[in-house]
Amino acid sequence: MRKATMKDIADKLNISINAVSLALNNKDGVSEKTRKMVLNVAEEIGYLEKSTKFIKAYASKNICVLIRKLYMEDHYFYSEIMMGIVEEARKTGHDIITCIIHENEESIPSCIEYKKVCGIVVIGAIDDNYLIKLKESKMPVILVDHTSLLESTDSVLTDNKLGSFKVTKLLLDRGYKEIGFFGDLEYSLSIKERFFGYQEAVKKFITFNEENRMDDFIKRYSILDNLENYIIKQDSKEIKKRIESLKNIPEAFVCSNDNAAIVLISSLKEMGYSIPEDVAVVGFDDIVLSSFITPNITTVRVEKDLMGRKALKRLLWRIDNKSDMNENIIMSVRVVERDSVGFKK
Repeated sequence: MRKATMKDIADKLNISINAVSLALNNKDGVSEKTRKMVLNVAEEIGYLEKSTKFIKAYASKNICVLIRKLYMEDHYFYSEIMMGIVEEARKTGHDIITCIIHENEESIPSCIEYKKVCGIVVIGAIDDNYLIKLKESKMPVILVDHTSLLESTDSVLTDNKLGSFKVTKLLLDRGYKEIGFFGDLEYSLSIKERFFGYQEAVKKFITFNEENRMDDFIKRYSILDNLENYIIKQDSKEIKKRIESLKNIPEAFVCSNDNAAIVLISSLKEMGYSIPEDVAVVGFDDIVLSSFITPNITTVRVEKDLMGRKALKRLLWRIDNKSDMNENIIMSVRVVERDSVGFKK
């Protein structure tokens, strides 16, 4: 098979061989737009594969964004983080290569394997063994909305514990005493942290004793597993079954996120409950839909776009500072009060 040449690239783009050479060598004399077109065509026809020098030039402007297929289905949270990454990359002259990985994925994307990118952003939870494989590439890696307890890695996180603590305290301040948590603890580390914040508020502001233990209280009013697929699919039929399995319907639910709050409100309404007159509901993330449904959802605002921008900036910094210690960047949150919470008499 004939090897690709600079002339092939020049002919395809209708430009001079000299312009192709300048672009491939990252030299002045061609526009950024032309340089990108040259590198894209060179990659497409296999020209870059014959030269590590040109691969390096191509890779220096490419960032790989990895995300599990499950998280791609969340159009209101992770998609906004992705947009923040893309917009920040555009400002710095970088291109994004998006790779969707499936559950129990073992293979590394070819753009990483063949070093056609200069860094990796992982959105959402990822298996530690897979993270180790990524880091074996010797490329900088940053995690967004996730951190590893085994592998020290830069990460950008939400202050999930504080946000959930604050929104649970709001319910208690409004007079609600029977408060449950609604969320799948196996879905992500973020949800575990939000559950922890809820627990801490319950522990701090509700009095427990041998007859009324905190563990029994949480178990009585909470739904903590086998939920996320039903939430993503907005399957109110299955959600209603889970609600009906509770021995006691609480006065209020703290939800793992706004998607959970939306399907919970819909299911409770179908069961004849009024929100917030019968049951108050709070969410987390402040996605767009939370302010459009009836009632509007009291929630915790997460700056999703800013998380993406911070992640990209940190990755680019890490490329030039490989020996510095890893850092968890914690993004602040705030409670947004709306109509899904009233005053309990």
